Amino acid sequence: MNKISILRSVDKYIGNLIISFLSIFKTKTHKNLINKKPKNVLIIRLWTLGESLLTLPMIKRLKENGHNISVLVTKRSKGVFENVDFVDEIIDFENFWEVLKKFKKYDVVIDTEPYLNISAILGWFLGRNVIGFKGLFRDKLYDFKIEYNDKIHAVYNFCNMLRPFGIDYKPERLVPLKYTEKDKKNVDKLLKKHNLNDKKIIGIHCGTAETAPWRSWKKEKFAKLIEKLVEDGFYVVLTGSKGDCEANEKVLNLVDNKFKDKVFNFAGKTNLREFACLLTKFEVFVSNDTGPMHLSAAMGTKTVGLFGPNLPERFAPFGEGNIAIYKAGSLDCSPCINVHKGEFKECKLNGKCMDLIEVEDVYNVVVNMVRK
Repeated sequence: MNKISILRSVDKYIGNLIISFLSIFKTKTHKNLINKKPKNVLIIRLWTLGESLLTLPMIKRLKENGHNISVLVTKRSKGVFENVDFVDEIIDFENFWEVLKKFKKYDVVIDTEPYLNISAILGWFLGRNVIGFKGLFRDKLYDFKIEYNDKIHAVYNFCNMLRPFGIDYKPERLVPLKYTEKDKKNVDKLLKKHNLNDKKIIGIHCGTAETAPWRSWKKEKFAKLIEKLVEDGFYVVLTGSKGDCEANEKVLNLVDNKFKDKVFNFAGKTNLREFACLLTKFEVFVSNDTGPMHLSAAMGTKTVGLFGPNLPERFAPFGEGNIAIYKAGSLDCSPCINVHKGEFKECKLNGKCMDLIEVEDVYNVVVNMVRK
């Protein structure tokens, strides 16, 4: 059992005991928040780049409704909220003693985490009214329980959490992250260093989060895709954090030597803001189902997402013109991930659902997107 599995087990069993005790003190649920006129709202968003980005349309709309917005974060989500202009306060969960001082400080807490008990417990502790998704044991601590619909995009599920405020909102696009002129200069300098300033570049993200590594398309297929794109006159930039550098190099090692002078490994060479800027330089961005895919869509870049263990109905790159490729509908085991229920089943078929996506499938989509 890995570290993440252990933490999930602790959260489940110890968390359920705590929730059972705290639920004794819950008062009667109100029908809505409209007459209560809440001012201070806390959003709990502890993990993942991708879903943090998907909460931004909901949070921005809430700010436009006149509320003061605070966000409880960890280092995994903090960067997203530091680079928007509609968040009034960022609270770092790792500064735990400061969190403890905020007992019942907030009029409303919105728990956007999909399944962990710790966020529901924090919501009870920090807020006088708590909104969260219904269907799991932890919803005993919520005053307003929102149905999580597996058949609609996560962006819409998050926006449905505004209904207790009397807000019905369905956004058409994500919220881009802000970057500075200095960030732009750093990105231009990086591109110039590799003579990419005036080139047609395809960005590719080969990695995935550690929670479900079987979401990855095979390295051999990424390599073949790169070769076909370079043959067509494109340059290719492989993206990621420092932790993705080795995986990118393995992909590069599979690329024929005659193409390698047009393929570049940028993993670890940008911070989050610079990466957001870099994404705007690409003709198209191709990615596994992971956070950088959502950031690409947020930055307005044409984005292709590759899906197998997860359904594109829930997590496709959001926004008009973006495309999700999914060919695993015939497999009984797909989807094997259900974030709302905390289900991350180990793959027993060596990523067969991703193998169903052929190089030609992705190549044709990318070429058509560039032409448009």
